[in-house]
Amino acid sequence: MKKFKELPIGKKLLYLSLATRISVLLLISFFAAMNIFLNYKSGYNSARLVSLSSGPLAGGLYWMMDGFLSLFGNSATILQSSGGMTWSIRIFGFPFTDPVAAMSFFIKNRSFETGFFLGLAVPVTLAAVFGRVFCSYICPASLLFFFTSRIRRLIEPYFFLPRISLSSGFAWGMLFGGLLTAYFFGHGIWTLILPYFAMGQVIFHGIAFGTISAVMLSIIFYALLDLFLGQQFTCRYVCPTGRLLGFIGKRAFVSVRRDPASCLPKCNSCAEVCPMGVSPRMDETVNCTLCGECMVICPGNCLKPGQRDTTKNISDRILKELITFKQKTQNTLKETAEEK
Repeated sequence: MKKFKELPIGKKLLYLSLATRISVLLLISFFAAMNIFLNYKSGYNSARLVSLSSGPLAGGLYWMMDGFLSLFGNSATILQSSGGMTWSIRIFGFPFTDPVAAMSFFIKNRSFETGFFLGLAVPVTLAAVFGRVFCSYICPASLLFFFTSRIRRLIEPYFFLPRISLSSGFAWGMLFGGLLTAYFFGHGIWTLILPYFAMGQVIFHGIAFGTISAVMLSIIFYALLDLFLGQQFTCRYVCPTGRLLGFIGKRAFVSVRRDPASCLPKCNSCAEVCPMGVSPRMDETVNCTLCGECMVICPGNCLKPGQRDTTKNISDRILKELITFKQKTQNTLKETAEEK
């Protein structure tokens, strides 16, 4: 823990984002395993009967889990108040709802479920305060794309790999096209459109039912897109959830801040490494996920998280840059004079 505290802020954010996404994967896996526990609970309600039915290992795991959950009350009741996937999840009865799921549910069913829509409070608030952090700290699919981008960097010097860019309208088209399809054919279409939904379903089905879901093909498809078309291509241009949350967090309270006085001339490392194609050097904040990669690579250590720059007038920003340039020039001249 002491070593972690001593790390630069960029590495802290990067390691934290990896840890939280791995935790989400483990949580989905836990809920899937608990589905098996609930089946044993309703069918046998006895560790001895579970052992006779499925073996001593299953019986032992059932006994440990039942004993642990019993410390908090009825184990079955507790587990029934928790469950789900990244589409919609409950933890001790508190709901968390994907904004796309809420829109799809409302359009398809034309009804307003209070509990379901209350689950929007957390993701919408996170986006409004911190921007598109869902992509770097919650979305399990982005963890796959994170490692895919590393593989791409390794093979890029040896093979021609294009960098394709698309308009932001493409993701909006995916969103509205998905909503229209869901209205006529049901919510299942989202397992093909949303990579994190597909990944959650694959994990859940694999653990709970011992089967491989067909939507595994969509995950492979999106991974190949990232590998051959551009760094985190899916997150940048395809995923409608990311685009929606980026829109909500367009004026997020917290974002990456740049110290112009420490920013090195002609350096563009931050924009080149950014998974979302954001350029902190140009004081861009829209679609920033606070992943920390730009802060890690910045040679001038001029980037850090902070309150978003609320300067709206472009002339004010230019004036700030001129003042900073003047200060740096004066300091350089002063140092030169002292050397002489």
